[in-house]
Amino acid sequence: MILHLSNTTSAEVAGEIDRLREKFGSVTLGKVLTLIVVARSDESIEAALDAADGASVSHPCRVIAYLPDRQADTNEASLGAELRLGGEAGVSEVIILRPKGGAGADPTSLLLPLLLPEAPVVVWWSEDAPANPAKDPIGRLATRRITNTIATTNPVPLLKELSKNYSPGDTDMSWAGCTLWRGFLAAMLDEPPYEDVVAVEVKGSLEHASTYLIASWLGLRLDVPVSLKNSQGYGIEKVTLSRASGDLVLHRKVGDTTAELIRPGRKTQRVRLETRTQEHRLTEELQRMVPDVTYGHVLEAFGNGIHPGC
Repeated sequence: MILHLSNTTSAEVAGEIDRLREKFGSVTLGKVLTLIVVARSDESIEAALDAADGASVSHPCRVIAYLPDRQADTNEASLGAELRLGGEAGVSEVIILRPKGGAGADPTSLLLPLLLPEAPVVVWWSEDAPANPAKDPIGRLATRRITNTIATTNPVPLLKELSKNYSPGDTDMSWAGCTLWRGFLAAMLDEPPYEDVVAVEVKGSLEHASTYLIASWLGLRLDVPVSLKNSQGYGIEKVTLSRASGDLVLHRKVGDTTAELIRPGRKTQRVRLETRTQEHRLTEELQRMVPDVTYGHVLEAFGNGIHPGC
C-alpha cells in the first residue's frame, strides 16, 4: 500500500499510521528500531530505501526517509508525506517526508512525532554527512549515527573532520566495508610463526574511505609504519604484512570476488571476498546499538596521521 499526503503535518501523518493500525492490525509489531535516512534527492531516497528494505529482514524497523528542505523560508511552506506499508515496504514500514518552502527549518519537530516509542533511533546520512554527526539536529535524536564517506571521492577532509568530532555512537559505512578484510588479516596473524610485523602496505583506491580506515586500523593494532599505494579498483585491493620470515599477503584483484591468501611456505589459498553492498554494510551497522569503540580508536588514529602526506 502507498498513501500520499500533501500539505500535511507530522501529527496528521502519525494519526494516519494509527488509523491504518486499527484497520489492518499493528504495523509496528516486531519493529526493533527507527531508522532515519537522510538523502539528497528522490533518486537517492529510492537507492537508500532498497538497502534499508534488505537490512530490515534482519532488523525490522520503521524507516523515515527525510529529504532536507533546501529552500529559503517562504510563505508557501508545506510538508508532503508518503506512507508505504505491506508489500511496498517489505518487513518495514516506510514514511517519506518532503518539506518545502522552509517547512524543514526545524527537522526535529517533523521527526519526533514519528519515532517508535521506547525503541532505539539510528540516523543514516546516505550521502551528505555532517562533519559533527552528534551535534547535527537530526543526529541528536539518535543513539547510533551512520555517515557514508563512500559517497565522496575525496574522503580525507571529511574523515579528518569526523575524527575531530567523534562521539560514541558514530560510525561509517566504509568501516563496515573493511570487516571481511579485517577478519582474514587477523586470522593470518593468528597462525604460527608468531612473528612481529615490521611494516605494512595497503593498496587501494585513494578515493575510497575504506583504504584509509584499514590502514589506520593496522597501524594502530600493529604499531608499525603503514604505507598507502593507489589502486585503479574500487576500495581495497591488496594488503601486505611484512615479517622476518616473509610477507603475508591478502590480494583481491580488481573485479574479482575472491582473493588470494599468500603465506610463506604454504600453498596459496583462495577465499571468497566480495565487495560488500550498501545493504550488507547497513545490515551490519544495525546489529549493534552500543558504541563501536574500535571504530572510534581507528578514526582517532587516522586523525593522528595515518594518511598520505603525513
